[in-house]
Amino acid sequence: MFAPDTPARTRTQVMLVLLAAVVGISTSAVLVKRMEAGPIAVAAWRCLGASMLLAPATAAELGRLSRSDATRLVLAGTALAGHFVVWFASLQHTTVLRSTLLVCTTPVWAAAIDMVLSRVPPSRQWLLGLTVALPGVGLMTTGGAVGEASLTGDGLALLGAVLAAIYLRLGQAVRQRVGTSASMGAMCAVAAAVVFAATGVADTQLVGWSWETWALIAGAVLGPQLVGHQGFTYAVRWVPASTVALVVLLEPVGAALLAVAVLGEVPPALAWLGAALVLLGVGLATRAPAPRPPVAA
Repeated sequence: MFAPDTPARTRTQVMLVLLAAVVGISTSAVLVKRMEAGPIAVAAWRCLGASMLLAPATAAELGRLSRSDATRLVLAGTALAGHFVVWFASLQHTTVLRSTLLVCTTPVWAAAIDMVLSRVPPSRQWLLGLTVALPGVGLMTTGGAVGEASLTGDGLALLGAVLAAIYLRLGQAVRQRVGTSASMGAMCAVAAAVVFAATGVADTQLVGWSWETWALIAGAVLGPQLVGHQGFTYAVRWVPASTVALVVLLEPVGAALLAVAVLGEVPPALAWLGAALVLLGVGLATRAPAPRPPVAA
């Protein structure tokens, strides 16, 4: 998991950050599900809030960004905006478990992107993982295994997974040269600009909710965004992205448990079996990702 020369103190610190990040992102779906605000508004305020809190760190490194890194951050921020909007929208059409599991297929899409860019055929390990995961998706998405399902909700969650893979792929190379808070702050600022522009086109309500919704939005900024996403961005400097992707797969477990406790969404045994197969398959597929081509500076 770690390079042999990584100090023991750093290893412990990274493990604690990863644990906190999993807890942080696991709260996202439940928070959004309880909000009065629409998905575009939630994404807009979440990205803006995070970018404002991280603005000092972003400003400190902004002048040192190369043109290629700046371009990658803009594209990554745009993909991040799309990821939030379509995933939050999926939660209005399906359950927390289905949406979170489908959006957590991100590691598979990231591996697929790498294979296309590097023109390296998939490994047997990757194909085995895909073979295990597909039946699991079938159990989740057919026969009403989990209530409130819809083709729209499932499709939006999968699109969110693809956009997240693009965002991670673009942002990873920048992270090797730019600090955690600065890179996350820049991507959130771009994402906020994109989403707020979308609110004008979609005539989205941005204010006028109860204090509870505003508190939940603040929680989404502090928990899933700053603790969750920024925690993974921090860890990727010492831990391979494929390993971090595996840790992210713990999110559906935490989200499903929170959904049972907070929303009363208790999935049947068949859904849990499908979820287990998806997690196992994605884990197998990402244990040995395809080689990645060198990224130009």
